Amino acid sequence: MRRIKGVKVKISWLASLAVMAALVSGCSIWPNNSFFSPPAEKDDSPWVRIVDNTEQTSIYQTLNGTRIGGLVRSSEWVLQNTRDRGVPKVSGEKYDIDYYETPLEPGLETAIINVYVEGKYSCLVATRFVPEKGKKYQFQLEADTLRYQCRVQASELVKDSDDQWKLVPLQNVRYGAKEGNGWHPMHSGS
Repeated sequence: MRRIKGVKVKISWLASLAVMAALVSGCSIWPNNSFFSPPAEKDDSPWVRIVDNTEQTSIYQTLNGTRIGGLVRSSEWVLQNTRDRGVPKVSGEKYDIDYYETPLEPGLETAIINVYVEGKYSCLVATRFVPEKGKKYQFQLEADTLRYQCRVQASELVKDSDDQWKLVPLQNVRYGAKEGNGWHPMHSGS
């Protein structure tokens, strides 16, 4: 029994240990996430569309050596939270899944970090590139749950000779764990 301002309180040693472990490990009862704040849109702003699994995706840009940004949205409980800001659609592509569109600051090192979590399996693919003024990009997460792997397809949206939008593999992108746009192994949390 402990006394707090004249009231007797019984605290189990197990509960005390759990609270101490959470505090020491850096965990918190309340999430302390930082979020990506889109820059002001300009006529020549580069744009990015992130397709699928946006509740686990982060965008960071490096300005004068300082990394700014964070998660693109705040709720893991809402599976679909599409933010359509008018980035051109590509004929034949499916846009009925969740996606997020935002302007970026041109000329800055930009990291897009996609995380796939399903049950006890997770996969993280970090991509880095420097967006150019006026260009449009698409980063799409793909997961192969039969082979326990995932990858990100990084593309630039360009018009073809028929004035139709198409996806062209992005050349100036760096992948965190693998070279090229190969598959990344999923990891088991058990």
